[in-house]
Amino acid sequence: MLAMLVATPTNPLLITPIGVVIALLFAAAIIGVLGWMLHLPPETELSRTTSRAVRSLNKMTRILVPLLHCSEETDRALALALQMARHRNGSVWALAVIEVPFMLPLDATLGEEEKRVQALIERARSVARQSQTPSTLTVRVLKARQAGPAIVYEATQSAADLIIVANCPVRVRGSLQQIDPAVEYVLKHAPCEVLVLSGARVSPSREQEPAPPTAQHTSGVESQRGSPTHEASQELSGTSR
Repeated sequence: MLAMLVATPTNPLLITPIGVVIALLFAAAIIGVLGWMLHLPPETELSRTTSRAVRSLNKMTRILVPLLHCSEETDRALALALQMARHRNGSVWALAVIEVPFMLPLDATLGEEEKRVQALIERARSVARQSQTPSTLTVRVLKARQAGPAIVYEATQSAADLIIVANCPVRVRGSLQQIDPAVEYVLKHAPCEVLVLSGARVSPSREQEPAPPTAQHTSGVESQRGSPTHEASQELSGTSR
């Protein structure tokens, strides 16, 4: 019995041409996939620049929106900020500034100015409700001598990543200025990046309420990075709502 078992031959490994072809194709496929996964494209200056731009934009999660005027541009600035914060799990501060004349104490009651600010706040909350992001919005009211330094101060205190502000033409000493002085101040002194939304340029000869203009272009969005400074001596008082 033992001799018979030892003498019994085993089945040899059968190698066929079709099997060889399949094995080669399988090995080539595995090598190709591994090579594609391990191959890194050469990094260029353009790819590094675009990568930095995308990363810096994704980090903008704390957005400040000054409420300077009741205008469609202000509504769009706030809606844009809310949309950006929504996709980044961020937060938005809407800042309304009550400008107190220098001849009055900072805590003086200004009926008309406070009514104007209240209208701005209600309009901002309406935009937030329409954007379906009311919980993302925080409203803050400050009393200050000038709106520009108050905005820069608030951006510094809240560590804002981005300021989105709407520019509207204003009359200063009887002349129409295409750039709001508060917006100009923010562009020069903001501690973070600034986006300015503006409409069509307004002719100085128009007597009616002008439409929001652009600072340097006929339409569009301007971006500028200011220096991280603010007036330490600026008197401020404010509340959050």
